[in-house]
Amino acid sequence: VSLGTTSAVPVLEQVVQELSERADLAGVKLRVEGERELELPLRSRMLAVIGRNLATNAIRYAGVGAVCTLSVEQVSGGGVELVVADNGAGVATEHLPRLFERFYRADRARTSRGTGLGLAIVKHVAVSAGGSVSASGAPGEGLTVRCFFPG
Repeated sequence: VSLGTTSAVPVLEQVVQELSERADLAGVKLRVEGERELELPLRSRMLAVIGRNLATNAIRYAGVGAVCTLSVEQVSGGGVELVVADNGAGVATEHLPRLFERFYRADRARTSRGTGLGLAIVKHVAVSAGGSVSASGAPGEGLTVRCFFPG
């Protein structure tokens, strides 16, 4: 998972390009932000898996008119954070601690889509590379997933 480092922004831009048609059909706008030279301790394929799974989650659940931003930022005190945030439907706060469990569904409306493994895979890849993940949000306020990698 963490053999070497990868410049994050070009990989995230490629993911957004791959998902652009699906995002357009769902009425979700995808965008990438961050300094091009920032690197994450992941192979590019693993970084693409994280980006794809988080962006796909937003496409499926954020709702029409939502904007999902994939960004990379240097964290004060060291480390780099990959943040995927949308301003869509959000998730009830009681579901946040369980979002990264395999097969967990936040509500019944989500049971018909996907495998329930996307966010669990994100956590597995991030933790395997020495990082951590967290989620925040609320109904009507979107969902933010942070993948932190120490420097």
